[in-house]
Amino acid sequence: LAVLMLVAAFAGCGKKDDPAANQPNTPDTPAPGPNTPVNPDPSTPSTPDTPVDDGPEGNYGGTFRTFFTSCPPTVNPLTTQATNPWVLIDLISSSLYTTCLKDDKSGWEYRPTLAAELPKKVDADGYVWEYKINEGMKWSNGDPITVDDFEFSFKMHADPLQQNLSASSMTLSSYGVLVNIYEYQMGEVKDWADVGYKKIDDYTMHVTYEEVLPMDNVWRIVDRQLVYKPLYEAGMNADRTATNYGTSIDTYMSAGPYKLVEWIPDAKFTFERNENYIYADEIKLEGIIKTVVPEAGTRLQMFLNDELDYVAISYNDWEQFEEDPRVYEYNSNTSTWIMCNVGNTENDGLIGDLNYREAMFYGIDRVGMAKTLSCFPTTSNIRPETIADPVSGLLFWDVERDWLLTPEESYDVTKANQFLDKAYEKRNLTTSDFTILYTESSAIVGATAEILQKQFENTFGNRLVMKLDAKPSSIVNSQRRWNPDDPNAYQASLGYLLPSKENPRAYFNYFKSSYSPPRFCYADPAYDAMYEEAAKLDLQKDNARVIELCLAMEKQLYEDRINIAMYIDPTKVLYAENIILPAGGYVPGYGFGTDWIAISK
Repeated sequence: LAVLMLVAAFAGCGKKDDPAANQPNTPDTPAPGPNTPVNPDPSTPSTPDTPVDDGPEGNYGGTFRTFFTSCPPTVNPLTTQATNPWVLIDLISSSLYTTCLKDDKSGWEYRPTLAAELPKKVDADGYVWEYKINEGMKWSNGDPITVDDFEFSFKMHADPLQQNLSASSMTLSSYGVLVNIYEYQMGEVKDWADVGYKKIDDYTMHVTYEEVLPMDNVWRIVDRQLVYKPLYEAGMNADRTATNYGTSIDTYMSAGPYKLVEWIPDAKFTFERNENYIYADEIKLEGIIKTVVPEAGTRLQMFLNDELDYVAISYNDWEQFEEDPRVYEYNSNTSTWIMCNVGNTENDGLIGDLNYREAMFYGIDRVGMAKTLSCFPTTSNIRPETIADPVSGLLFWDVERDWLLTPEESYDVTKANQFLDKAYEKRNLTTSDFTILYTESSAIVGATAEILQKQFENTFGNRLVMKLDAKPSSIVNSQRRWNPDDPNAYQASLGYLLPSKENPRAYFNYFKSSYSPPRFCYADPAYDAMYEEAAKLDLQKDNARVIELCLAMEKQLYEDRINIAMYIDPTKVLYAENIILPAGGYVPGYGFGTDWIAISK
């Protein structure tokens, strides 16, 4: 990790692109093996033939014009869990470490930002760690960033009166927690001095954890976006239960590669290069403008009218740009699944019967579906870009999984009906139906639901009928979180998860019985034991064992058919011809690096 982080210089640095907020960050071609795409190999994606010139002459300056689909209500990192605000927050805030392209632009590595160096163990056992803060970091107004900013931000994370939405990311982190920080949040510990945090000097802090943790957990836990105390306090209400920090241009202080200089609600956000950022000399843009444009058709027309420099192409418009040299095409971040609510009790708990889910699994013609949707069929639930070994860059998809059926093998009408018979025999049934929940705002998801409905009709006739239930995405996201007080909120849903690509354990965290808020009705002691062991191991020193445990957890979830994978959908985007991307294209795990682009003159 030290080798990865303490690097001298890189071509471009910054937060990796966020896929759900108009910064495409989609995986490269899946590794050959059980799930090799049947479509033409896109491993060498089409990219504009613009030469890359890393020097500032001729390319420095200009404003990158992009968009938001909706207006974020806040950029306070403590009070938001939505995706859109975090695209802004990553532009205008800093964390301990950032991601940078390798010199050869083949991948990414870590680089200290707010941190001056790696954390160091203070005690012999490894409970207490020392963090040194980079003395060169400043807020955009020139104020130095010190340990006091970290302490205040940590306290606000865990503030017992505010109960901020993002509090659990620190007070109940799956990576580990500071001594007494959760108890402080719950009001059981009254004095902050009893929490596992201690200021040593203006640029040094000690943090004490509840248990001995691996290094790659230690540097993540306190890697938090900071809040600026004077403005945070100025916006606090009388009973100190809330603040207006980050809700307008005047209530936020920037500290990232860019600073927010204009905020027109529901209209536009304007950013300028932050001269006080430690790596400001590596930023080639003068600024970025993000315009709020909800309609996909309007966004595309603005791009064609030279009013935007980037646009994601809607599924319905793919064919129109099939031969356009400005198109970049990459696979999606994760596979699209049928999420099965195994805790649903309807029809005598039918969907909770593995035989019923096996029937669904074998009843899907993934190859045919993928050809219709111009996607890549798969039976794997794991994000193709998930890093298995951060040192070598080995992807989890490159690890052999001989138990994973190919898309061709997974479609078996005879097996599907045999498993359905077994599920029905237990209940004296001859027919059944179930309803699949999905978001109405996605054309490709809607097309998937209709294709799946037709395929089940072809496989089962009227013996198993799938009904469609399209709703707004906000309702779908809320409804399909499993609730023990309402186990029948849904039966099945089309969806996916986007866990961290940097840690192979991140996906498996969602399925442990103690995950909160629960995503799935899945509780298995053997699975929990494997996850707990994997979570305590060092991802680098114990990499072989971590991967062994992750493979075992994946196999268990796969065989239990909790999520039934179908395909990986490509993301297709357009960049203006004068936009020069840091690596000349897409880099797995890093994205396009759009915050670090140059504009050719």
